[in-house]
Amino acid sequence: MDYYPSNSLSPSADHERGQLSAKDMINLMRDHIWEILVATVVVVALAVAYIFIAPPIYSADVLIRVDPPEQNQLGIALQNQETLPPPAPAPSEEMAVMRSRSVLEPVIEKYRFDVSVTPHMFPLLGDIAEKFATPGEPSKPWLGLKSFAWGGERVQVGSLDVPQNLEEEKLKLIALDGGRYELRGPSNELLVSGMVGVPASANGVSIVLKQLDARPGTSFEVIRWNDLDAVKRFANTVKVSDKVKDSGLIEIEYTDKSPAKATEVTNALAEQYLATAIASRQSNDTKTLAFINGELPRLLADLRKAEEALKSYRSTSNSMQPTAEAQSFLQGGIDFDRQIASLQLQRTQLLERFTPTSRWVQNIDTQLAQLNKAKGEFDGRFRSMPTSERESVDLIRAQKVAETIYLGMVQKAEQLTVRRASTSGGAHVVDSAVRPHRPVKPNRPVVLGGGVVLGLLTGVFLVFMRRHVMIGVTDPRYVERRLSVPVLGEVLFSQQQMRLDPSSAGVPKKALPPVLKPGLPFPRAEPVGDFSDAGTLDGVGSRVLAARFPHDPSVEALRAVRTALTRDLAHAPNNIVMVTGPTPSAGKSFVAANLAVLHAETGARVLLIDADMRRGHLASFFKQRNRGGLSEVLSNRMPVRNALRHVGVEGVSFISCGTRPANPAALLMQQGFRDLLDRLGKQFDLVIVDTPPFLAVTDASIIASEAGSSLLVLRSGMQSEEEIADTVRKLARAEGRIAGAVFNGIPLRRSNRGYGYATNYASDHGDVETVH
Repeated sequence: MDYYPSNSLSPSADHERGQLSAKDMINLMRDHIWEILVATVVVVALAVAYIFIAPPIYSADVLIRVDPPEQNQLGIALQNQETLPPPAPAPSEEMAVMRSRSVLEPVIEKYRFDVSVTPHMFPLLGDIAEKFATPGEPSKPWLGLKSFAWGGERVQVGSLDVPQNLEEEKLKLIALDGGRYELRGPSNELLVSGMVGVPASANGVSIVLKQLDARPGTSFEVIRWNDLDAVKRFANTVKVSDKVKDSGLIEIEYTDKSPAKATEVTNALAEQYLATAIASRQSNDTKTLAFINGELPRLLADLRKAEEALKSYRSTSNSMQPTAEAQSFLQGGIDFDRQIASLQLQRTQLLERFTPTSRWVQNIDTQLAQLNKAKGEFDGRFRSMPTSERESVDLIRAQKVAETIYLGMVQKAEQLTVRRASTSGGAHVVDSAVRPHRPVKPNRPVVLGGGVVLGLLTGVFLVFMRRHVMIGVTDPRYVERRLSVPVLGEVLFSQQQMRLDPSSAGVPKKALPPVLKPGLPFPRAEPVGDFSDAGTLDGVGSRVLAARFPHDPSVEALRAVRTALTRDLAHAPNNIVMVTGPTPSAGKSFVAANLAVLHAETGARVLLIDADMRRGHLASFFKQRNRGGLSEVLSNRMPVRNALRHVGVEGVSFISCGTRPANPAALLMQQGFRDLLDRLGKQFDLVIVDTPPFLAVTDASIIASEAGSSLLVLRSGMQSEEEIADTVRKLARAEGRIAGAVFNGIPLRRSNRGYGYATNYASDHGDVETVH
């Protein structure tokens, strides 16, 4: 398959359809600016409706300060406190405590968040009606729908207990007159009926309804949530955050439709957390105090024993004041012994919580080993001291260490006794929740701004979807760069052609094909029937755009096609041009008829053949009928000279498709069709053959091998990439020679104003003198 060499372009991945440059994207947006604006207006309107209909959500928050944990629970100095386990949780861990069941469950039970009651409202209208309702004053039903809630209803459930099989099932609460109500099950079975404020139970269901403000007949959806699911649902509405990282300032935030309830629940969460923290600290203090009280008798006995030993030694030895060397040995030994004693006491306490192999106990053991080793080295430096002086120093050191440990423990016990009786749990409220004035949702500026942005993005997305998915190829460059098929012309959609549409210019029923007179070197047809203007030479009676409006921009584009086609015919094996398209409605008949008129404009003798014997309608362009055309000639029911007609345009002859044959493809495959084309090609300067759509039937592939050139007509947005590529491949298999393509029906958009140059340049055609 050959292509026109001067216009062939190599494929370029950078310009394939879908890979748009910045300029192409801007042009695409300009072309569809109104579609984008409409999408934006629709989305913004939905955003405004959401702002109006959506219930306001209020947020309340409370700020809590968590005190840092106390590392020294026993009140005695330790060598390395970083190796000890924290006796109290860190602030980050306290945030998890605030979302724990121990904190949330009492609040859930107090405000009955384990029971959800939703009024049965009419979609959309019910939301609108609720905006105008007053709480506690049920609105009158709209449209007579009394079973729906229309705003103003209030329901407060005191308690609701259901069997396990009814948990998280949708129950139906129906308000009756006189403060009565009914609770029905998932299958509308009656579970219990009762009165507001009076406990009621039946069928394993017990309920106390504290308040019911609703019209009789109004129904509500009631769900009793499982306790664990209730905690999870409520936890999703509670936000706990670290106000300043690792500062101990923690914020609890809760949102609700009621600003008063949001404030009340937030303060209740803070109070419940403080109560939990106080209980936890009191429990820890009680355990520590019990340990200290258990150790105090032993420590007191050790102190008494050390004092008696020192007293006895002094009375028997008449010891004097220690020397400077003994004083240094005494002071260093006291430090070592006090640290060893405190670590041993700490180890005893840890063994009540951890095993000997735990990290915390092993850290203590490591420190003890290090201290004992250091003490041994320290004692070795004073071995040269007199025995009596060393013994005196050891007794004094033992008494001092025992006294320090004992007094420290006594003091700590007193502190714990006082703190255990206090109401402080290591945390306190910095800022209590106050009633919010403005809702946090919906945020009008954010919603409106987001609506504008989302609308623009939606419009752009729809434009791209329409360009890539919903419509076919709209860029002529795709055909050239992707398929290497030159585009000979880009024809704008013509409003003038719309006025020439056959729906507004019907074909008279009595019209018959013109009869040719014998003996003429060039066939000339005479009009018959009602075609009073068929014999004219100016094309006034035809629907061909080139004949009626020769200066239309679409005609100027077709003149460019005529020029390129004329150059291509110089390389073609014959003067037969097949005009086809991938699918119906591409405009191939429009292009074929106008090219015939434009070639005749140059003085050429042109024959236009309608080879679409299935649905051909070229005859209607010239206000003629199909009967008496190609099908009759190929079936030997009419000589070709009788099938040739004049159409009112000088130099143009026409053969219609004829009556619809049973098998058009079989007629085209006969030798008679080839002989007919050969004969007519010698008789005329140019033969243009209009064929059926290439992908629809096989007729065009039969004609392609006989034509010297094939002109592929594509309509903007009509054919997909696959359809165009498939047509080109099948033309190659049919041994057709593609002269090029015509991109037809291009809509005039902002990005293709350049197409109007020809119109502006030819705007003075009325002043041009016609030379005959």
